[in-house]
Amino acid sequence: MSRGFLTFAMIVVATLALAAASFAEDGPTQEEYIAQVEPICKRNTAANRTILAGVRKKIRAGKRKAASRRFARAAKAFHRATNKIAGVPRPPAYTARLDKWIERLGLVEKNLRKIGKAVRKNNQRMLVIGEVKLRSSGNAANNIVYDFPFRECRITPSRFPS
Repeated sequence: MSRGFLTFAMIVVATLALAAASFAEDGPTQEEYIAQVEPICKRNTAANRTILAGVRKKIRAGKRKAASRRFARAAKAFHRATNKIAGVPRPPAYTARLDKWIERLGLVEKNLRKIGKAVRKNNQRMLVIGEVKLRSSGNAANNIVYDFPFRECRITPSRFPS
C-alpha cells in the first residue's frame, strides 16, 4: 500500500509540474514583452521631442494657443502609444503589475492635457501643479516596473522637453 501511495504521489507531482510548465508558456516572457514594447516607446519619445520642441519659447513669446496645441498633440501621441502598449500580450506572472503601469501611463497623458489647458488659460499656478503631477505620475509609473530593464519606456523629464 505504501508503494501504491508513493507512485500516486509521484504521478500527482509530475502532473502539477507539467501543468505549471504549460501555464508559464501561455504568454510571452518578460524579455519578449520588453522587446515588443520598447520600439513603441522609442517612437513615442521621438514624436514628443519633435512636438514639444521649442514650446517654452512659444509660451514666453505669448503664443499660448500654439503652445497649448502642442501639449494636446503630445498627449494624443502618448495616448496612442499607451493604447498600443495595452494591446501587447503581457507575461502571465506580471499581468496585474503591468495593468497598473498602463493605468499610470494614462495619468501621464491626463497631466499633459492639463498642462496644455493651463498654458492656454495663462494660469501659472495650474501650470506648475500640472508639471509636478506629470513628474509624479511618471515616477509612479516607473516605480511599478522598476525591475523591468526598460530603456525607452522610462518616464523621464527629457522625454517631455520644452
